[in-house]
Amino acid sequence: MADEDAMLAKIQAVWAQTGARDKARYAEERVPENVHWETEYRYENSADPQQTLNLYYPAKRRNATLPTVIDVHGGGWFYGDRNLNQNYCRYLASQGYAVMGMGYRLLPDVDVRGQIQDIFSSLRWLSHYGPQRGFDLDHVLLTGDSAGGHLASLVACIQQSEELRELFGVSRVNFNFTMVALVCPVAEPSKLPEAAGDMSEMASFYLDKLSGGDQALADHLNFSQVVKGLDLPPFMLIGGQNDSFYLQSQALLQVFDANKVTYTTKLWPASAGPHLKHVFNVQHWEWPESIETNLAMLRTFDDLSKQHDEADEDEFD
Repeated sequence: MADEDAMLAKIQAVWAQTGARDKARYAEERVPENVHWETEYRYENSADPQQTLNLYYPAKRRNATLPTVIDVHGGGWFYGDRNLNQNYCRYLASQGYAVMGMGYRLLPDVDVRGQIQDIFSSLRWLSHYGPQRGFDLDHVLLTGDSAGGHLASLVACIQQSEELRELFGVSRVNFNFTMVALVCPVAEPSKLPEAAGDMSEMASFYLDKLSGGDQALADHLNFSQVVKGLDLPPFMLIGGQNDSFYLQSQALLQVFDANKVTYTTKLWPASAGPHLKHVFNVQHWEWPESIETNLAMLRTFDDLSKQHDEADEDEFD
């Protein structure tokens, strides 16, 4: 027990340092302009501040409804809240989208089942309240970065599997994902020991807290463990060779190919610069490379939405 307490204290210290760096970054970062946002909607009947979400829109809307982007923040499953990616979400909204970013309860207070349940609760809130607030739920991009990419990948699979929904204790939401974009995802947690940095050194502790000691959950933590046989929407993998977790991206590409998942990529080579590190396009939305990356994600989403609309029209012809 003493060893576990010491490990937890070490991990919390690491994420406290990350929080301090993020705070300093926020103080210097330019805030995207011409965006309206609404904050702290509670998606559960709870006083827990993590079970809240933010909404973002262009300040001047041309249409009654806008294509939807849902963002799942990263933070190693131990860190972050609905505000962590707020400038990234603001930027996406400024490009003509209705954006929702939720918080979710963190390790070690819950395991991955609790986190998935929170995300699904936020999706149910959006299915109920989103349309009246301008969210077009016929065109939905689900995205997540780092650990949030892992959770987004699980959500996409759980949405398509009754067996997984039973395991995670959730029900299907009444809209579909047009596309799933994963930014530097850690979608194969069991491979954490192979990565660089503090998280890899603490991998066994992370894995134990994610599963909560439940072997059934431990057997369904990786994207590769839950993807088999599912009819999934197209994916987009975003990242680069200077990501400290690039091994995760390489592993995910193999899983995509092995399971015939439709996907595109935006992966930056090492020669593009050492500054293009883990989740650079989320943390530094204003960099030229970030803008190029994020616009590529949105244009791919737009193209898929158009294809879906054309397919629907053909059905009725």
